[in-house]
Amino acid sequence: MRHMNDIAQTLHQAPDQYEPLLMENSNDGDPIPILDEWCSGFMKGVQLDSDRWLPVIVGKPDWMSSIMLYGTEEGWDALKKKNLSLEEHKALAAGLAGTVQKIHALWLEQRGEQIAQGKLPGVVRPEPVRNPNKVGRNDPCPCGSGKKYKQCHGSAGRLH
Repeated sequence: MRHMNDIAQTLHQAPDQYEPLLMENSNDGDPIPILDEWCSGFMKGVQLDSDRWLPVIVGKPDWMSSIMLYGTEEGWDALKKKNLSLEEHKALAAGLAGTVQKIHALWLEQRGEQIAQGKLPGVVRPEPVRNPNKVGRNDPCPCGSGKKYKQCHGSAGRLH
């Protein structure tokens, strides 16, 4: 969660500073980024709410092409056929940060439009969740003693 919150904070406050955390193959001092794991994880996240991601996948296919190439089984098959050079591979890796920045900007824009229209995004609850059965400190104790809860079963010295 800490890593996710760090990413969200970076994308929100300084999106140009965002870089995906990629594993690398040392390759004798000329590191090769390993994209499969990062892209597969990204696609697993997309699959959690694929309906909301459909406009991005269909409407912005150039944004998702590298991620889908390295993050899906269909992409891996296409990757074998493409036989990319090391420079092409590194260029695709370098483009991931920009892709994530564009996607984040799109989500922020959509959220802003929803809020302007009086609609809250689905992840924001319009009101806090409260337990309606919770007994307040100054309410009568539910045991029927007639005392306030804080002086009866709600006191610090009494076992509940």
